[in-house]
Amino acid sequence: MNCMATIKLQDTSALIGADSRLEQHWRKKGFASFYTKFRKGLKLPLQYQTVDTVEKLIKLFKLNAVGFGNWVNQEDRYNYISALNIALYDIDKVVKFKSNIGLNGMVSFSFGARGKGGAVAHFEPSTFIINVTRYIDDSGSKESRFVYTGGAGSVAHEWGHAIDYYFGIYRERLKDVPALSGGRTTRTIWYVSISKMRSLMDQLLDDIIWKKPYKEMTDYYKRLQANFSGDYMFRRNEIFARAFEKYIQVKLRDIGIVNKFLNETKYDPAAYLTDAETRKILPQFDALIKAMAAAL
Repeated sequence: MNCMATIKLQDTSALIGADSRLEQHWRKKGFASFYTKFRKGLKLPLQYQTVDTVEKLIKLFKLNAVGFGNWVNQEDRYNYISALNIALYDIDKVVKFKSNIGLNGMVSFSFGARGKGGAVAHFEPSTFIINVTRYIDDSGSKESRFVYTGGAGSVAHEWGHAIDYYFGIYRERLKDVPALSGGRTTRTIWYVSISKMRSLMDQLLDDIIWKKPYKEMTDYYKRLQANFSGDYMFRRNEIFARAFEKYIQVKLRDIGIVNKFLNETKYDPAAYLTDAETRKILPQFDALIKAMAAAL
């Protein structure tokens, strides 16, 4: 990953938006603020206003690093950092990790680098790097391309992978398969080792896959079977990450927040739980996230 040159930004306004002093400054300098399109009516506490430097973003959320590919220019970096700052703040409003979204300095973010096949974003368990693909250079305005193409909308999904592996490896010390979810396996039942958080994860995934008393598949799992072939959509770590996207989306919507940098549908809608299905498993999700927060 390439290091970002320091950009010094200053604004003491409590409201970050289209008319803030910061936005007026960058309009004069030539930087377009595309990141504001992901979330409207934004109001942040002072310490979470648009970041002064990459170093401040890292410190705020206990990240390891933030990097960029060679084709990500200064304007892009400004927008990606600003969007990520808001996204991580919003995640923490749900999970209540006390801004420890970097999981004690384990998680890094990379924009427009480390691309992997046709994926718009991916998480690397070996390095704990979340890569977000740069927007696509095609027709249309840059604003439209920045907001609607590339990896924008994938942050919640990939961070879901990060917590799955982090708490399996570094808190539960699992030896069989390090992910709490069971990783890439497509098994519909996974009881291999007993640990508190894996048990909570098992309960969550059981209720996503099975109807009680666990003799028939849920409507959601039947939709997966009807619409997808191969193993990818059925991997336990992917089922968890897609469910985590919906969990964040529903919990934020309940407090009046919609953040499309965090989650925007990237697959066929059949790959996702419906809002109603998500609400049924909120208690199981809340229990898992509460245990994670307590273990940090």
